[in-house]
Amino acid sequence: METDQNSNIGQKGRFYLTKNIWVPQEPIENLNLKMSDMILRRMPKLPLGGDDALKAFPMLGELRKSHDKIKADLQYLLSHHEEIPALHEVHPRDLFVAGRAWRTFMLKIMGHEITENTAAVPDTYAAINRLPGVHTALFSILAGGAEIVPHRGSAAGVIRFHYPLIVPSEPEKCWIEIGGHHFYWQEGVPLVFDDTREHWVKNQTKETRVVLIIDFNANMPFPVNLYTALRYNLIRHSTEVKAVQERASIGVPPRNAQPADLPKAA
Repeated sequence: METDQNSNIGQKGRFYLTKNIWVPQEPIENLNLKMSDMILRRMPKLPLGGDDALKAFPMLGELRKSHDKIKADLQYLLSHHEEIPALHEVHPRDLFVAGRAWRTFMLKIMGHEITENTAAVPDTYAAINRLPGVHTALFSILAGGAEIVPHRGSAAGVIRFHYPLIVPSEPEKCWIEIGGHHFYWQEGVPLVFDDTREHWVKNQTKETRVVLIIDFNANMPFPVNLYTALRYNLIRHSTEVKAVQERASIGVPPRNAQPADLPKAA
């Protein structure tokens, strides 16, 4: 994982379109959240869990078909646990958990593949590529005792999917609250919600929880889709996203790589 040369990029207060052009963060976020509140009226009825989620979004069943392969990828990834960065190390704006209790292994960010990471989990990325309209994909690894404080995401018009892979032995003690709806994760049981609704997470166990998070298009009607497409493309090509890509690339060796494929010690 490399540190971006411009340490300001990603810090709170400014959103960098380029290395030298930025806009104030708070007014832009407030405008986007107001737009999100209007967009919520056009969104599918969310949150949804389990069979209801799969009925509304049947293409997500592709992950269930690859469950064992994804779990194998994850077990390999967790053998490199200490190399996996905390979210705020990848994106300094996101400080919902102190320390390194919330680690994230990014595979895709705003449509850009993080090739250094996807090579470590090839079957997972193959399954993700069978889903249409994916913006972002990552493994979210939350340590026992950790809490993600109430917050709202800014991805208006985007649907978030949680696919649980590792859950504590007492799953009811590890939960997410979304706009007044209470859920706890169960392995292989999906959850779909709108990230712009206020939500918070608490792991009241001593065990780790891991979910695969995927953001994809909500397929909004005209003219809402013009706003969401404009916002997506503006952020996608920004210096902010480029900085996240660089920080997220941690170079875990490719899974199933032959010894000759691995880097040699200097």
